[in-house]
Amino acid sequence: MYRHYKIYFVTVLFFVVCVVVGGCSTGIENTKTIKMSKTEQRITQATEEEKMMSDFQAPVISSWSPGKTFLVADDKISLVFDAYTKSDGDTSLEGKILRYKGVASKTTPVGTEELVVVFTDGTSDYRYTTGRTPDVANKSVTSLDIPMLIDLDLVKKTSDYLSGRKLWTRTRMWYKPDGEKLDGRQFVPVVIEEVTPGNMVFPLKVCFKDEKGDRALLYMNIKNAGIESRSFQSLFYVSDPKLRYPSIQPEIWENIRDGKVKAGMTKEECKLALGNPSDVNAGHDWNSTIEFWQYPDGKFLRFEDGLLIDYRN
Repeated sequence: MYRHYKIYFVTVLFFVVCVVVGGCSTGIENTKTIKMSKTEQRITQATEEEKMMSDFQAPVISSWSPGKTFLVADDKISLVFDAYTKSDGDTSLEGKILRYKGVASKTTPVGTEELVVVFTDGTSDYRYTTGRTPDVANKSVTSLDIPMLIDLDLVKKTSDYLSGRKLWTRTRMWYKPDGEKLDGRQFVPVVIEEVTPGNMVFPLKVCFKDEKGDRALLYMNIKNAGIESRSFQSLFYVSDPKLRYPSIQPEIWENIRDGKVKAGMTKEECKLALGNPSDVNAGHDWNSTIEFWQYPDGKFLRFEDGLLIDYRN
């Protein structure tokens, strides 16, 4: 009986202590780091954009035909080819057009077979070992998996599909036609003029003209690596994004398009202007909910009850 009373007394005492400690909180010291939900990380569901480019998949090796063309994007590709002899007078592979010749196989030191892809420039052959068995490689390796080669058929297909279309930019990472970085605008209408070969990281250059008649371009990839990659859905909208946010005032839209914020903007408006923060901390004082946003480039935002009250560019 005494043991039961002792357990009961300890339990009640523990409960009272918890209540007292919780009631003594001043509020703001309870600030804690929170992670953004997937819903918060994606302001909009880019379903239209995802559907538009869903058919653009790089072809697997088994579907290639001899003569398929590739552009060498960087001379470092010589490091991934098996030993080969350069044509007389050749000092660089960058900018060279290679054609798919066929496949072969080689036996590894442990006795397994690996698929080898053979390219030619008409004089020399270039062999790329996939590191996979013929059965696996034929079904899984695509033109995007071979480093520093740009699939020119894929470039043409994308250009034919996008040229002449009116789209809205989703990023300010613009470049001039000569490749120099440009401080662009987001959520503005542009007309796609053509798609040309890009570089070893982003194989496509989407060239466009904006509403002022100025020409610029965005580097794009084909693989869907998520909203942070330069896939189509992270670079463009297929319809006016302003229509998705009818409550945002015109003057706020101008700030958003220029990637700027000002006091009084909502969290959603700030995300549209600057993107998702890298760190979010939330807490409260006596009367308000406080939230702090930090960006990798040093930008710092402070919200009170969902509205921006202070920021550092």
